[in-house]
Amino acid sequence: MNTPGSYRCYCEPEYTLRADGYTCIRDTTCFSLRCQFGCQVERWGTLWCLCPPGLHLAADDKNCEDVDECQKADVCPPQLTCKNTFGSFVCVCKDGFVMGSLRGSVECRDKDECLIGNHMCSRHARCINTEGSYTCRCLEDHFGNGRSCRPRRAPQSKAPMYFNYRLSKRTRAVRTAV
Repeated sequence: MNTPGSYRCYCEPEYTLRADGYTCIRDTTCFSLRCQFGCQVERWGTLWCLCPPGLHLAADDKNCEDVDECQKADVCPPQLTCKNTFGSFVCVCKDGFVMGSLRGSVECRDKDECLIGNHMCSRHARCINTEGSYTCRCLEDHFGNGRSCRPRRAPQSKAPMYFNYRLSKRTRAVRTAV
């Protein structure tokens, strides 16, 4: 099994890892343990099941369970977040950030949701990128929270309002006369 900067050998069921750390020999005593990833025989004949790095022996002393490395403090740098995987972990950018290269080093940088169109702003709003997120502001002729914008009504003078009122009365009267 590959490990960071090295490797570790495990044997198939019915085989035992020898003291050299990379040779497997057929061993029926090890097979009787029914280990998930094989077992090791100590010099004094003691048998015990083995687990690959990132896994630990379960309560049954036969199977292996995942170790959640993300439970440890400071596993990843501050701008990254830890995601547990089976037998290991990865450090990924927090929401609102993407992995990119900056001045020759790979690091997390702000994702511009406005530029890539990955936002929930109304089509009557302006998207404003912020560090790790974005905000929406309705255009001047609209109002709302930026995700939902409604048109502003221009104030009417009293003359057109009166004309519209009279017109509505006239059309109602014509409908009722028919």
